[in-house]
Amino acid sequence: MWRVAWRGLAAHKLRTMLTAFAVMLGVSLMSGTYILTDTIDASYGQLVGAAFSRVSDVIVPNAPLGGNNQAQISTLDAATLRAVGQVPGVDRASGQIINGVSLFGPAGKALPRNAFNYVLGLVPPPFEPLQVTSGRYPRGAGEADVDQATASRGRLHVGGVVGVAGAGAVRYYQIVGTVDLPGSSSFAGAGAVLLTLPQAQLVAGEVGRYDQIEVTAKPGVAPATLRDRLGKVLGPAVTVRTNAQEISQLSDNFASNIAFFRDFLLVFAYVALFVGAFIILNTFSVTVAQRAREIALVRAMGASARQVRLAVLAESIVLSVFGAAAGLAAGVGVAPALSNIFKAFGANLPANGMVLEARTVIVSMVAGVAVAVASAWAPALRATRVPPLAALRDGIATPPGRFSRHSVAVSAAVLAVGLAMVVVGLGVVGSGALAGVGALVVFAGIALFSPKVVPGLARVVGALVVWRGVTGVLARENIRRQPGRTAATSAALMVGLALVTLVAVLASGAQSTIDSAVRAAFAGNLIVQGGPSDNQGLPASLASALRQVPGVGLVAAVNFSEAEVTGVNGAQPVDGVGAAALARLYRLDWEAGDRAQLAHLRGPEALATESFADAHHYRVGSRLALLTASGRRLGVVVTGVVSSKAGLLGSLTMDRAFVQEQFAQSNDGVDFIGYAPGADGVAVQRSVDRLLAARYPQAQALTEAQYDSQEAGNIDSVLDLVYVLLALAVLVSLCGLINTLVLAVHERRRELGLLRAVGTSRRQVRQMVRYESVITALIGAVIGLVVGTVAAAALARSLVGGAFVLSFPIATLTVMVVLAATAGVFAAALPARRAARLDILAAIATE
Repeated sequence: MWRVAWRGLAAHKLRTMLTAFAVMLGVSLMSGTYILTDTIDASYGQLVGAAFSRVSDVIVPNAPLGGNNQAQISTLDAATLRAVGQVPGVDRASGQIINGVSLFGPAGKALPRNAFNYVLGLVPPPFEPLQVTSGRYPRGAGEADVDQATASRGRLHVGGVVGVAGAGAVRYYQIVGTVDLPGSSSFAGAGAVLLTLPQAQLVAGEVGRYDQIEVTAKPGVAPATLRDRLGKVLGPAVTVRTNAQEISQLSDNFASNIAFFRDFLLVFAYVALFVGAFIILNTFSVTVAQRAREIALVRAMGASARQVRLAVLAESIVLSVFGAAAGLAAGVGVAPALSNIFKAFGANLPANGMVLEARTVIVSMVAGVAVAVASAWAPALRATRVPPLAALRDGIATPPGRFSRHSVAVSAAVLAVGLAMVVVGLGVVGSGALAGVGALVVFAGIALFSPKVVPGLARVVGALVVWRGVTGVLARENIRRQPGRTAATSAALMVGLALVTLVAVLASGAQSTIDSAVRAAFAGNLIVQGGPSDNQGLPASLASALRQVPGVGLVAAVNFSEAEVTGVNGAQPVDGVGAAALARLYRLDWEAGDRAQLAHLRGPEALATESFADAHHYRVGSRLALLTASGRRLGVVVTGVVSSKAGLLGSLTMDRAFVQEQFAQSNDGVDFIGYAPGADGVAVQRSVDRLLAARYPQAQALTEAQYDSQEAGNIDSVLDLVYVLLALAVLVSLCGLINTLVLAVHERRRELGLLRAVGTSRRQVRQMVRYESVITALIGAVIGLVVGTVAAAALARSLVGGAFVLSFPIATLTVMVVLAATAGVFAAALPARRAARLDILAAIATE
């Protein structure tokens, strides 16, 4: 059987190559994703390993709410550092600053975007992990080092300047050196500026305090022993970890953070494989039908049904092994390509070297082979139903499947199962994986039903080409003659275009929703928020500076924090607002309580959002027990229940000064500005822009229209990235279209020879094949647009409800249809040429 399979594939090289190529594309994205994320993970592991290579133990503030992002809210003081130095077994101890900042070149020009930017304080040996690659370490208050990769990207050099914006206004430092970690060619995709420790504390807003304390042990003292001693002395307010534990903790946290990134890319890989499954199914269905007499002869010679089935499956295994192996090899090139794609969209990912895990090889090969075998299973079963006596007659065809009479019922059942999985996955158990599998089942159900609508769609879509004469009519009738084959071919394109349509409609609706929400909620003149270079929010001092700008009447600052609420699972978002100003600059819908309460919000009083209050049965007067991000326990009372169309407010909203004090939240998230009566709006915005450029370049001021435009740009950036990744699935579907046309030309050799014999020109034959391709592509496009639009409407309704404004991007959808037709023309180029070059006498003589 293996020898027969190999000869069958070798006899049809183009068909084999195109089908294997479909497998290869999906596997290449899968393997490339694993290689890229494993490389990123390993690069980060090298980074933290080098950073803590000379440290025995690390002390960080305890995180009251859990997670790894709360440790920077609380800090360690000088008294703690002195206490650490007195613990038996401690050789040396050093406090360190590691804090998020924004970096700028001369005159406030933002540096190329990094994954994150940090300010670090220079510490004495052996604690300082960074090594000077040029120049020297900073010595004075106005000096700084930058990491080598950032210096290269930002064209910074020794003797130049770098701006650092942290908890206050931007500060500029002279660059006296470049640094890097030993053995690392980049700072794991991040940027770093090294200052003297007092300057780092000043920039971070932590004068006299530290983000962490690092310790070296005396000879003979094990890190675990020293950890236990430090824990007893310092108590539960801090967490002490050994060098190995710290490296493991940071690596695990980073791995969990990039898990979403990996899953995001794998979705597109599985989509490409799913589309490839249609191609494999269609290819083997056509080849089994074409080889019906050959199969009957084999059966007549004594081959069993099992042997015939195994022969077909053996072809699929051989084909998929080669395709998957090629995809695995191509993944080595796809990984850096994916990294460059994300870099082009502003995400600079760490990547030192290339990591190929055994898991990548196994998963990629198994997935490729499994998809091919599963797709070839139905054609293999159909091949076993060819009776041996069929070898004695001409014009035989494979018998229909046992469920063909019930195809409508079967497709409806598959569709119902898929929809149920989507509903349960999204609305009941919250499983994206279950919902994703359900979506694929839905597509399968639609593909099973599509042969019923192909004849009608072919008649409608064929009207676009029948005016061209007999070639258009023949093309349309050829499509209607094989509805199952056309449906399987167009289904591959349908999946890709349905997903593109889904994303396009949701993106258009998201933009319309934002426009509507901002118009409904924003009553001010300017919105000040972090710009593209912002890494940690707005300094609290910015609001005061804005109030001093001539023409500014009101400034409402809003900060964002978190708290655990007793009886509620998970940390809840808590907003701190400048209540009196916000009451005039932002519109809220009051569901319960006195509307005037917002302007008088004080102390332990809170407004609850309607969704949060309804979910936990809170009402005006309810008392809540909170554990803040700083570790304080508070009792607050609900004084109002509100809703906001713009979604600005978290579960609870409190007075900004109270949140700053009790939650240790120093930065703001957004500032709203209202002009003074009679002020010239253009002049005021220019003055605000000058203030931001000079002192707070990490922030930007936007009018309502500018804010909408920026949000549209952000959505478009994500949309472009998704389109790039979905293009792979569309490319796979085009391979399927070429494959089907090649098989159809081979199958209809005698028919095409007769057409040529009765006077049809080569040009007309090429036209006919092109028209068939265009009609098939347009059928897939029409079904895809309908499915994608319906799915977008249902998804928006189920996840967002009435707040989502559904909008249809007509221009984008029209372009998709035109591109589908154009793709059909290109896909037909090779098959049309082969059809036109058939030898007339040889084709007529073909049995």
